[in-house]
Amino acid sequence: MPQSQGMVVAAHPVAAKLGYEILQSGGNAVDAAVATAITLGVVEPHASGLGGGGGMLIYLNEPHKLTYINYYPRAGDSIPDTFDSKTDGQSAKAVLVPGTVSGLSMALEKYGTMSWKQILELSIETLNRGFEVDDHFNKVILDSYGTLTSYPETESIFLNEMMPFEVGDTLLNGVALRTLKILADEGPRAFYTGELADSIEAVMIRRGGFIRKSDMESYQATESTPVQSDYRGHLIVSSPPPQSGLTLLEILNILEQRDLLSMGVYFEQASTFHLMAEAIKLGYADRREYLGDPAFSEIPVSTLANDDYARSRFATIDMNAISNSDSSATQSGSVKTFNGEPHEDPNGSTTHISVVDSEGNAVSLTQTISYFWGSGISVGGFLLNNAMTSFSKDGGPNTLAPGKQPRSTISPSFIFRDKKLYAVVGTPGGGRIPGTMTEIVTNIIDFGASAESANNAPRFHSSDISPKLRVESRFDQTVLDELILKGHIVETMGDMDSYFGGVHVIIIDPESGLQGSADPRRSGVVAGH
Repeated sequence: MPQSQGMVVAAHPVAAKLGYEILQSGGNAVDAAVATAITLGVVEPHASGLGGGGGMLIYLNEPHKLTYINYYPRAGDSIPDTFDSKTDGQSAKAVLVPGTVSGLSMALEKYGTMSWKQILELSIETLNRGFEVDDHFNKVILDSYGTLTSYPETESIFLNEMMPFEVGDTLLNGVALRTLKILADEGPRAFYTGELADSIEAVMIRRGGFIRKSDMESYQATESTPVQSDYRGHLIVSSPPPQSGLTLLEILNILEQRDLLSMGVYFEQASTFHLMAEAIKLGYADRREYLGDPAFSEIPVSTLANDDYARSRFATIDMNAISNSDSSATQSGSVKTFNGEPHEDPNGSTTHISVVDSEGNAVSLTQTISYFWGSGISVGGFLLNNAMTSFSKDGGPNTLAPGKQPRSTISPSFIFRDKKLYAVVGTPGGGRIPGTMTEIVTNIIDFGASAESANNAPRFHSSDISPKLRVESRFDQTVLDELILKGHIVETMGDMDSYFGGVHVIIIDPESGLQGSADPRRSGVVAGH
């Protein structure tokens, strides 16, 4: 492969630029990813930050090590008796213990080359100048104006004297900079044991939330083995439970039962489209039925990633008609006192970072505060998550319990070809993440798409909990007409709709080098060669 200093693909140019500068100065992929993630929490505050959590998939080229750091939010010792995401979803009741600081600092300490203090000081230096408000951020503020004005501490940072910041304005979040300075000087545990933890407890008590300082003190990110499976001679590596890499693997295993290339690309052939939509439904149904926090229930990982199981699921697909979306998985244990996960955030908050360095190390990192603007509550200049909304109705493995992590759709992934890293990929998008990831992976592997072509292809969303097939408007009407004849209820959305994610992908081509693409549906950029 031609020599390169590496590449960072992220949702904001300020964050991506800092990550790439770290690669240029000799830092590795983990150093760059951590700096990018921290900076994104300030310049893309509605999507992630220190008040949220996520997961980081790491590949070290020497000695060919794969690992996953899970730092998703976790419930505290006290939990609500009742919760409804429609009424409580953006409130203090929805806040879980944030994991971002614990996870990023763990990754840096174990696999980075720079210190926590070095990374934070570089981020602070970058953010001291503020950042320019772009079209996407301006629209997000306008769409969420009511949420921002509900909380004075949030309004004072993200509104300009009660008015939305205009495109081209500079936003300087001095409160967040002070928090980063505390963490740089006192270390990452200060977030969980010091004045920041005191501030979080105080606002939770004042606004009726359940997180206390003792919950903060007990939080610790975890490291585990990623899930992996073969797909058409490629090794797909992704996030283990309770994140949804396993769902991606299952869907791909179902699709492997047919030759998609000979059937034709899904945005031109209704039969391919139908098969993919039905396979995604099956994966989502099994996700709801079986996936949860492995510390609380046994997850049948080997079964769901198994070819024999995939064949049995494939056999249930009728190529001429849709399946019943009212699946058994959806119906299991339906208790109305806890209305959680099925209520989707239409914005599909979250952010994704893809990084490759000059030594061939890589990071695929997805992090979130759940909905756009999370709970709406700010502490120390960062939004607190509303990850309580990711728990499900009582009766299944994703039922709320003290100390439990909810399952999440995040699926940061790697693709290996001929035992060498070939692609780093991930996306935001809420409930659409596993489906969007399926479309990207099949575009790359089955249809030979470049990073840019895979990202530009039209997208759709199919789900086991809804009969609607949501599609971007660029699909040919004749394809959609054939799908309607098969029973799909088609709902057309925007031309390049952010509802379908914000994929950031790097392909490592042995001849041409690194090929990066930032999803045109959002504000992402590629930094590097």
